[in-house]
Amino acid sequence: MLLFGWMICIFIIVNRAVANSGFKSYPTTVKTFENDTVVLPCYVEDLDNVQTRVRWWRDGTLLADSGDPRHESPERVRMYSNSSLEVSHVRRNDTGEYVCQASRPAPWGHATQVHEIEVMYSPTVYPVSSKLEVNLGEEVDMACVAKGVPIPIVSWRNKDGEIPFLYDRSRLRFHAEKPSDAGRYTCVADNGVGEPATATIDLYVRYKPKIEMMKTWMHAPPGIRVQLNCGVTAWPEAKVEWCFNNESVNYSSRIVKHNAGSDHSLVIRNVRTTDYGFYLCRASNSLGITEAAVELSGVANPAVFKKAYSLSKTSYNFVWEVYSYNPIVQHEFRFRKVTNGVPGAWRKLYIPSGSDENSFIHTYSFKLTGLEEATHYEALILSKNRYGWSKPSEIIRFATEGAHKDNYITNAIQENKIIPAVQLASISQHSPLDAANSGGSLNQGKIATMILVLYVLNYRGNI
Repeated sequence: MLLFGWMICIFIIVNRAVANSGFKSYPTTVKTFENDTVVLPCYVEDLDNVQTRVRWWRDGTLLADSGDPRHESPERVRMYSNSSLEVSHVRRNDTGEYVCQASRPAPWGHATQVHEIEVMYSPTVYPVSSKLEVNLGEEVDMACVAKGVPIPIVSWRNKDGEIPFLYDRSRLRFHAEKPSDAGRYTCVADNGVGEPATATIDLYVRYKPKIEMMKTWMHAPPGIRVQLNCGVTAWPEAKVEWCFNNESVNYSSRIVKHNAGSDHSLVIRNVRTTDYGFYLCRASNSLGITEAAVELSGVANPAVFKKAYSLSKTSYNFVWEVYSYNPIVQHEFRFRKVTNGVPGAWRKLYIPSGSDENSFIHTYSFKLTGLEEATHYEALILSKNRYGWSKPSEIIRFATEGAHKDNYITNAIQENKIIPAVQLASISQHSPLDAANSGGSLNQGKIATMILVLYVLNYRGNI
């Protein structure tokens, strides 16, 4: 093995000696800029009484010949008496290899030395395609072609910033998993010479319409103005229509359709009872149809518990509000016991309501007695007006004194804290609840409490 290693070293040394045989200069790579002047050395060893002829070649073309004074060198090229070659006002196409050939009579023969010019210039870049369209979920394949010396490094960015790379930077490949992948992508070419160059590609992601309804249910008494909203996104752009009870809406001066970009709405002025029902927002494009419904109703909004607090070991007080343009005529109070996290059957109590026709917000207080000590419960409220029963309120969780504060209760409404359960519609344009109406509701609550006490006592007696 040692002998083999020595043979390799000798082979390399001999090759280098042969390559530079007869030359005092060494192969050179000159990095320069446009319009500079470059001199490539070709210093040949002097031999007594031996004439040496030097030629310069590039890509098989003779540039200069010391042995032929009639040879005309190309423009901007000349050879000096020491055999060096000058290239002035260099251009980009001057980049390449230049071969110096020294010719001597036998037994010396020919010797060559190769030099290189690299004309550096700032990068340029252009996209293979400036616009791409793909379906949602399909692969995106975009590319840019960059030129420059040194070879530029290409990076990519979009509206979210620079995109990290793990492979060939001249191509960007990914799957369009979401509509937001659409947008403008920029490829940036930089080689350290001058300013980086940029090119843009616009990506369009085709997908069937997506609908976002701000509300799926709206309370609207006769005579007021309501607006049903429907947010639609799609590519290609969707056509949006409204349907009522499975038929196209008959637009008029009273029922008007509006749209502003992705926001679509249906405005109904002077609501009538015949307007109650389900309205369908239907969006369609070449990739499909999407629908979403909103119900317009005269029934009250779901009740909102405002307070829930303990009065004793076996009683609790509840305060709630109901938003309704029409008077509330009755409440349904439901409660149930929860044992080890498992709820039991609902118990229903019907509570009559007082008259508060001048208010849109109806407030009620109710005392629930006869509860078991150290027990977890759940409760909810439904409210009724002339148009029917409302949807249930959100369930609240509470516990009588002595109950374990486990995870089930930790997330419940805390005592003596006002916590809205459902977001109410805007009431800024309506009158607030006055003291008289509030007092009337509270008096009704006292009557309801007495009825409930009798109910619970009777219930326990039957047990």
